[in-house]
Amino acid sequence: MVLLKAKRSLNIGFELTGRDSAGIGGLATAISLAIRGHRVLVLEILPEIQEIGAGIQIAPNMRNILARLGIEPAIQAKAVVLETIEVVRWQNGKVLSKIPVNHQYGKTAVIHRADLQRALIDRISELDNIEMRLGATITDIDFDRTAVWLQDGEMVTGDVIVGADGIKSMIRNRMIPDRANGILPTGDRAFRILIHREKMLRDKELAKLIDKPKAVRWVGPHRHIVGYPIRNHQLYNAVFIHPDNGSVGESWTIPGTKEEMMEMFCGWEPRVLKLIEASTQVLKSKLCLHPPLLTWVKGSCTLVGDACHPMLPYIAQGAAQALEDAAALGVILSNISSVKSIPFALGVYEKCRKKRAEAVQQSGTANRIPLHLPDGPEQVARDERFATVMKGDSSPDKWNDRETQQLLWGHDAEEAAKKCWTGMHVPKRGEMPPPQSKRETVTSSEARRNLPDTQQLIRALNTTVDRQLGGRHVVAVSECVSSEALENSSLRRCAFLTVRSFVSSHRCVSFKRGC
Repeated sequence: MVLLKAKRSLNIGFELTGRDSAGIGGLATAISLAIRGHRVLVLEILPEIQEIGAGIQIAPNMRNILARLGIEPAIQAKAVVLETIEVVRWQNGKVLSKIPVNHQYGKTAVIHRADLQRALIDRISELDNIEMRLGATITDIDFDRTAVWLQDGEMVTGDVIVGADGIKSMIRNRMIPDRANGILPTGDRAFRILIHREKMLRDKELAKLIDKPKAVRWVGPHRHIVGYPIRNHQLYNAVFIHPDNGSVGESWTIPGTKEEMMEMFCGWEPRVLKLIEASTQVLKSKLCLHPPLLTWVKGSCTLVGDACHPMLPYIAQGAAQALEDAAALGVILSNISSVKSIPFALGVYEKCRKKRAEAVQQSGTANRIPLHLPDGPEQVARDERFATVMKGDSSPDKWNDRETQQLLWGHDAEEAAKKCWTGMHVPKRGEMPPPQSKRETVTSSEARRNLPDTQQLIRALNTTVDRQLGGRHVVAVSECVSSEALENSSLRRCAFLTVRSFVSSHRCVSFKRGC
């Protein structure tokens, strides 16, 4: 693999601490820039790197980037390559669909976050042009001087500042002070558990779950679960999504209890209850919808990963999109020959990445609806659609839908960045970043649709998402969330949140909550 080397070596500073200690996106971005010749300083608030988190999925669009960063051998040593995705009913475990994982774009794997983090840190230690400083707390930032102040009074300057500080990003909040006002709860919360292999082997049914290279998605009213083996089948990772009671924040370090889980998943099939009983540690987190930012760039400062596009877990693309940021930023910043071109280059990075990342973000939001349908006619119709997936039809669950996989997994972020860069005019001296593309406005009469049932809403939202991922600008939204057909409050809320997200990012007019 021949890497594009930097035309001019830049001094690049990172704030790296987010919710989970030394985030995957920030570490990958540091490597992506360093292997192209830039000098990188990583500032991490914690005095030591902590093993936080559990399983994450490495989709092909992410794995291909990791290979280019030089950590594929470490991934192979720790990850489990998925061969099958099963979708099952909540109360009896009936298999609704069982399809082989699509390897057309590369292998899909699952890994413990700590194993991936360690692989990235080990790669950083091999690169002389990356310095990583632990226990470095940033207290302020000066965008005009491209500088940050540390808690001990030291001022650190650079050519570029990258905010990779997660969902509660300080850099982003300084860049866009009122951004926090737009965060909305989805109405969902998540429990996460890890179970050691020896416990799984004590039960015949659980042993099958940890021994086979498959992911299982349980779907039920207002809830769903996804589980899969990690760390060479030594651990089983499971995430339980359920209605939120408003008692926790957006952090994976808040402890929960098995009693809480049993209450939320009472009546679910025996394997689910056995998984809960076998767990030794429960973590919980609120799931919130983060509307798109107006910009990712201010001067010579930009954002990556959760700092600019936090993802909901319904489509398993959070880490992958952060890696796409890393790849794109590495390519684009390696094409400039002067520090005066940095703001322009960061504008190209935003233009290259923002629309796609937001489309994926919204796709995850929309995917929640079919997964959480209450039992009834619409659920029966959905389950029938799941059965046809095995015959090659589209899936109600975008995670295992072939068309969506093509749009997500078939994307090469580096190639896209190269095309975006070559498609832009070379900036003149002092030229500002390229302006955001003008978005078309959808009027009230154009937007309004008569949607008689939730299923039509799902189709409308999925069509919108697919158009977005295909690169189209116009998003047709409607006032359908006020429809009396949406009797279930959870579905109505998700519809509202999804449509609001589309409205926010595309400046569509004619919007009414209606629920």
